[in-house]
Amino acid sequence: MNQKKSLFLILLSLMLLAMPFASLAEIATPVTLNGLISEVHEGFFLLEDEAIGTVRVNLDDALTVYEGIAAKGKLAVGQYVFVTYNGIMSRSIPPQVSALKIGCYLLQGTVTDILENGFVVEGDVVLGAVVVHMGEGFPTVYQGASIAVYYNGTMTLSLPPQISAYHIVVPMVEGTVSQATRGGFTLTDAQGTAFAITLDEHTVTYAAPKDGDQVRVYFLGNLNAADPIAALEVAAVGDDMTAQ
Repeated sequence: MNQKKSLFLILLSLMLLAMPFASLAEIATPVTLNGLISEVHEGFFLLEDEAIGTVRVNLDDALTVYEGIAAKGKLAVGQYVFVTYNGIMSRSIPPQVSALKIGCYLLQGTVTDILENGFVVEGDVVLGAVVVHMGEGFPTVYQGASIAVYYNGTMTLSLPPQISAYHIVVPMVEGTVSQATRGGFTLTDAQGTAFAITLDEHTVTYAAPKDGDQVRVYFLGNLNAADPIAALEVAAVGDDMTAQ
């Protein structure tokens, strides 16, 4: 009896060894990364994933599909994208994945109303008016500001439709204060461009800005070094360039 049992176990082991194993790509579960594109190269880009950090995303002409405003050859630094891959990530530095899908979903327009947990954007050429929900950690949003909102491609069927913001781009410039007066100051950004910032009684500010301060200035309109910028808010930033 023991000999028969042993023979059976041996035969079973040989059968299992002879069976073809499914490839890792077949059994892996699809995973999604999301974050800002920091570099774009031929055949790949670097993604600053919110959980992992820097990841190299490899593109395949035959396998990678694109959704939203994402398109082959038109990915750009600063876009917020969602990357679906097969669950396999290399142990290199940075880690690498092969993209099955790249999604980039963007709403652009003007903020027309501020809500308790978000705001309303109108004027998008495709979506029209949309209610945008946002949590903590987003930049300040002002009524009348031109804004870009990246979301995950999911939108309610309500009227108006509603989305949840993943990344928001608002009119803002950041840099170092010089020539500070009660009425304003010069702000020089990281590229060395100088902007004339004006302050009035409606400007929200952490304190009177002084020379050498690192600040973030929110405003309405377009960024133009040739014209003075009327500040809506002046926020102090620390050495890590995050709002204090």
